Amino acid sequence: MTAPAESRPERPRRRKGRRGEQLVVPKAEFTSYYGRPILKRPSWAASDIAGYFFLGGLAGAGSVLAAGAHLTGRHTTADALKLSSLGAVGLSAAALVHDLGRPARFVNMLRVLKPTSPMSVGSWLLSGYGSCAGLAALTAVSGRLPRLGTAATLGAALTGSGVATYTAVLAADTAVPAWHGVHRELPYLFAASATAAASGA
Repeated sequence: MTAPAESRPERPRRRKGRRGEQLVVPKAEFTSYYGRPILKRPSWAASDIAGYFFLGGLAGAGSVLAAGAHLTGRHTTADALKLSSLGAVGLSAAALVHDLGRPARFVNMLRVLKPTSPMSVGSWLLSGYGSCAGLAALTAVSGRLPRLGTAATLGAALTGSGVATYTAVLAADTAVPAWHGVHRELPYLFAASATAAASGA
């Protein structure tokens, strides 16, 4: 027995010339109140910060590899890595200062150590690492004060691992969902990228 025509559900009619699904709702527009974008546009220059991230990772991982080469008696490789790490951290700091606009702004960040701020911790890490890396390279080139050079090499390796990975925390501590959503995995990615760059160098 068939249902009366009045109770049968009507089948949607297909439009001729169109196939597939049709939009039921309008496309989403990613705007907020007053016509402003949902996410604030970053104030930093992409080239400066990309250089700061890459060169800082290259320097930090290079110092870790330099310490390994130094402790295993591969002094030629260790010396080359110490010099390349010093050059990389110098360029990295220059990129950061260029993005900040004035060198005094970097010095101002060293007035207070704020453990909850990745930028504050990173500034102190970069300063401590730069000193150790410079001393390690200087003793390697001059051949003097080998014990001080070994201590500086180990200090650069310790702080260099932080320099290579803290930028991942800095990038993840943001309102950008794509970066903040992977805040647990991002340091491993930065460490692997820095190690590959330092190994290639």
